[in-house]
Amino acid sequence: MIFERIVKILPPPLEKLCRAHEDKLSYVFFGGLTTIVSIASQFAAYRLGAGTAAATTISWVCAVTFAFFTNKIFVFKSKSHGQADWFEQAEKFFGARLTTYFLEIGFMMLTVEVFGFNEHIMKLIAQVFILIGNYFLSKFVIFKKKN
Repeated sequence: MIFERIVKILPPPLEKLCRAHEDKLSYVFFGGLTTIVSIASQFAAYRLGAGTAAATTISWVCAVTFAFFTNKIFVFKSKSHGQADWFEQAEKFFGARLTTYFLEIGFMMLTVEVFGFNEHIMKLIAQVFILIGNYFLSKFVIFKKKN
């Protein structure tokens, strides 16, 4: 959809390159949107008086829910074969993201609470590593193409 509209206006060599890396480019695009959801929800939670752990948790729930649907539909174009398959993908997705959540919250608690670094800068740094790790988990574990 969105990807098709963008690549159609590109010169042929660039269009070919983009089509060859469609999943990665789409993942980065929607990962960027997920990062915006994550950061915006974390900042909003801070503004409402939440501490670091609570704000990071709220941020995680908002971002992971958004990411599941965009990854499933737009990035990996994963089709569910029945309700059980859909729930299995959702379970794997949220489970993988829960792993990266604990890594993020540990990183945030260590860098913000222990070392006193700026929570916004640390959030941005954490998001870069999470984006990369989650791509590999999604592509090779969760939305892996079935033969």
